[in-house]
Amino acid sequence: MILLYGASFSGIAQLFPPLSPASSPDEIAAFFVEHKLWIRFGVSGALLSAVLALPFLAAIILRIRRVEGRWGMLSMTQLMAATVFVPALLFPQFFLGVAAYRPEERSAELTQALNDVFWLWFIGIVGTIIIQNLTLAVAAFVDQTDPPTFPRWYGYLNLWVATLSLPGCVVVVFNDGPLAWDGIFAFYIPGLVLVVWLFSTTAVMLKSIKAEQRALQPA
Repeated sequence: MILLYGASFSGIAQLFPPLSPASSPDEIAAFFVEHKLWIRFGVSGALLSAVLALPFLAAIILRIRRVEGRWGMLSMTQLMAATVFVPALLFPQFFLGVAAYRPEERSAELTQALNDVFWLWFIGIVGTIIIQNLTLAVAAFVDQTDPPTFPRWYGYLNLWVATLSLPGCVVVVFNDGPLAWDGIFAFYIPGLVLVVWLFSTTAVMLKSIKAEQRALQPA
């Protein structure tokens, strides 16, 4: 999912590095006019690939449920956060698609406003990721299952990911600098740790599931 979504968003739509929030309306509008077809194709790919996160998130929820032994606060919180996660990937793309749909037929200011909505939503909705990290961290620290569902180091990793993702919450405050939507602390570091988290979580869950399957096999 992350490879396809990233390729659609960054490669096909050519939105990496991000457009600067300090860019003028004419600069933003010119970009969308020049790249409108590529952006539309990129949005289409992102809309299709984002839903691939659903089975991944479902597996996380079921792993947390194993730790609790039932549907408890951690698994239900993770379920609600996961319910928001995929729409948070999908809905901003529609604003991007609208901005690239007829950019030459509208004012530059309106295209800029649509671009602003996309980036502020896309970067600023890190709260759902943070709550997912925190529930996973708690689950790792209280895990008493045999074989273990989550290693203890994974709990610390989730705390670090949550901490490093926090600057994304303030992109609505800054128009430039490291805390703007194209800044090192708001975009690049949270993006990097999210990718690390996705691959680490995949590895942890695969190892945990295989260990549980071996334990359930007849002697």
